[in-house]
Amino acid sequence: MLISLEAAPALGNRFRGLGIRLSSFYPGLKYDLRNAALDIGVEQFCVAAFFSALIWATIFGVFLLVVGQIRPELPAPIKILGPGLAFFVTLIFFIVLHLSYPKVIAKNIADKIDRDLTFAARDMLIQISSGIPLYTVLRNISESDYGQVSKEFTKVINDIRGGQSLVTALENMALRSQSQYLKKTAWQLITAVRAGANLSSSLKGIVKLLVDYQFSLNKSYNAELNFIVLIYLLVSAVVPTVGVTVLVIFSVFGILGITPELFAAIVTGSFIVQLGMIGYVFVKRPNMYV
Repeated sequence: MLISLEAAPALGNRFRGLGIRLSSFYPGLKYDLRNAALDIGVEQFCVAAFFSALIWATIFGVFLLVVGQIRPELPAPIKILGPGLAFFVTLIFFIVLHLSYPKVIAKNIADKIDRDLTFAARDMLIQISSGIPLYTVLRNISESDYGQVSKEFTKVINDIRGGQSLVTALENMALRSQSQYLKKTAWQLITAVRAGANLSSSLKGIVKLLVDYQFSLNKSYNAELNFIVLIYLLVSAVVPTVGVTVLVIFSVFGILGITPELFAAIVTGSFIVQLGMIGYVFVKRPNMYV
């Protein structure tokens, strides 16, 4: 967003009514902000998102207005309606994008937790099998370099030091975490502690579940990647080549002509689609070890 989170509270308090109306369209935004660790009110975030989208829409609208002024051959309706339509579409697009982004951040945090949890659970299993108490194990994990998992366990240790029981602190972690596998890990530990069961057996089951999950991610990604590569080859090579060839053939009969502008539009469109597909492949790639 073009409006920083530091400036959002002052702006949100001034336009609180606008924030309340926007937040009614996203009832789950409060939980997305909490899961994304963004310390800001829902109404304040909505106001900041609206004004950021308004700035983006103004930039695009003014740009098309300037283009219409320097291109006198364009029809008058396009000069008038183009900037207004671009302003409205850009405004809606960036409002939806900004309000949806906390869910994306929360999903990224959950993915980081799932990635590091396998190694943290193995470490916990080794320590528990060595006879180390569970509280000491949790403290060691919080002080280790397991990324977001260490941060979550640090909150558990702080809750315990603040007077909560170990079971209550684990329950709070399970409730606030966006990661389904961290929730399962916490509830398995809670059940084992309450029942007095063997923690090593519970952790072995957790490790096996996490390893199977990582393998399933790789298999599904490989299967999806084969289809994406096929589509990429069609978009980058087949469609532009065949399209230009067909236009050249049609131009012989005077139906359609291949102009430099049309050729540049085909190349540019193909390039943009290729960038989008490369970005999609990069985002969907399971980051297991980085």
